[in-house]
Amino acid sequence: MVDYSELKKKFRPKKPLPGGKSPKAAVKAIALEYERKKAELADNSAFARKGPLFYGMVILVLVVVGAMVVPQLMRGGITLGKKRIERNDLQARKAMDSLSVALGRYKFHVGEYPSAEEGLVVLAYRKPNDIRKVRALHKGWDGPYVNHIVKDPWGNDYVYEPRAEGGHPVLYSKGPDGRAGTTDDVLPDQLSFDAAFNDTSWTNHWAPCELRGIVVAPDEETKRRVQDEMKKYGQ
Repeated sequence: MVDYSELKKKFRPKKPLPGGKSPKAAVKAIALEYERKKAELADNSAFARKGPLFYGMVILVLVVVGAMVVPQLMRGGITLGKKRIERNDLQARKAMDSLSVALGRYKFHVGEYPSAEEGLVVLAYRKPNDIRKVRALHKGWDGPYVNHIVKDPWGNDYVYEPRAEGGHPVLYSKGPDGRAGTTDDVLPDQLSFDAAFNDTSWTNHWAPCELRGIVVAPDEETKRRVQDEMKKYGQ
């Protein structure tokens, strides 16, 4: 009979796996665990585990944020880089341009800017009685120069005052804070006051105020005839 004792000593059986499972059983258990975890992850994905309550909360948050942002966008203006130009600022700047051009045209016809007492309202006279009064005081007035005078976008009157020493008048909006002389005041482009003199096409090429009454003609007869014509038009 063959003695296998020596061979058994040389080839000892492998130690059993923890839990007493065989290698095949352990591999099968690992495969099953893998499939279970895979299915669990699929069921618990970001979309699968969020029910109607979650999406209802998302919609509610979006509505609240929209209610806060949309009014700001409606009132607000344009964002250029880091500088934000509010819509009210844009409206005030356009008003400054319109009023400064209108004042230039008033001076073109009348020869001087409106007085502080007359203010900007003299630019917008439309009623026949008002027009007769202003023409009696200011020969050459040919307005209205603007449709109407309103307050600035923040509900304040525009500041206007002619300079005693001459030159362009003081004209500005007090801006969002409603206080004069602060950094948010809105000022016109000073060149706008002279636009009426630089381009006279809007007047059908009437002579500007400083040239009225000066007639250059080849002879005295022509000069008197032109002067008589000018008298008809109040120039």
